[in-house]
Amino acid sequence: MGPAEAAIASERLLRPGVPDSAAPGSAKVLLVRSAAPPLASSTLHLVPCGTDADWARYADARVAVEAGLGLDEPAARAMVAGLRARAARLPLQLWLAPGTDGDPVAAVAAFRLLADPATARLQEVDVFPGHRGAGRGDALLEAVRRLLVADGVTRLVLGADEDDWPLSWYRRRGFVPVARVPRA
Repeated sequence: MGPAEAAIASERLLRPGVPDSAAPGSAKVLLVRSAAPPLASSTLHLVPCGTDADWARYADARVAVEAGLGLDEPAARAMVAGLRARAARLPLQLWLAPGTDGDPVAAVAAFRLLADPATARLQEVDVFPGHRGAGRGDALLEAVRRLLVADGVTRLVLGADEDDWPLSWYRRRGFVPVARVPRA
């Protein structure tokens, strides 16, 4: 499976029936990167989010992220509930990066494509407010890359809105745009 096909296949697992192209200005850009070269020298310790308590800690942190984007608490908690449902369906694994107090400083999720198990789609890449600006984003990507490479992954896929800052951030880390799909 080629890079664009893998990227679109990963998006269709999240949003069945999504078209494989989009009009300019209203798209999510799908990006691909080889999993082989390291992204950073440092890494965060990641632990699987598996218990109800883990999910509650993640939900609390995610509420703070979404509040900064103008989303209210009930809507943010509904997003987390949707993510937990997708985690069961795909299967998608969410990892938390705990701080010294045990509360998460960052989180990232990933799932592998059944049609191409060497490809993993990254989701919910978040460094939480109060922990940004210290290289934790790079350390988070490196931590999940190491976990996935150890499990046989050779290609990473993710999506970013074309008019939002993460797109250029991912590009600076070696992710290359391969497709554009309509936003949800």
